[in-house]
Amino acid sequence: MGLFDGIAKAFSNADFKAEDQRVGASHILIKGDDTDQVMETIKNVMGEIQARAGEGDEPLPQVFSELARRESQCPSKDKGGDLGMFAQGAMVKEFDQALFPDDATLEPQPGNIIGPVITDFGAHIIFVTKRDVNRDQVEEKLARND
Repeated sequence: MGLFDGIAKAFSNADFKAEDQRVGASHILIKGDDTDQVMETIKNVMGEIQARAGEGDEPLPQVFSELARRESQCPSKDKGGDLGMFAQGAMVKEFDQALFPDDATLEPQPGNIIGPVITDFGAHIIFVTKRDVNRDQVEEKLARND
């Protein structure tokens, strides 16, 4: 296969999307069998975020990261809840629905907090940190030699 064949294959690949949306997010996961207790914890965490960052006293990313380290029950808590950048389909369905809604005008923008989002893992508070379009799909496909 020549270089041009690889480029042609990358462009014809069914996975290629003209607008490959990516989002960066952090989250706080609260688990538990007692739904009332889980929701009370979510309410308290969201209240603390509002009290500390909503007034503009502290930067929201710093507050969220600190609360993720303290409250989250996900291994990502060691990184302040940071999940990195990911595309639609990389997370569970409920995450996708919250971060990649069918109506693009409803997409949460960087700095937005969403939640609670209920999944099989528990209840999540999601902080959108970045939104981007992946324009390196061709290079990625060629590098993987798909």
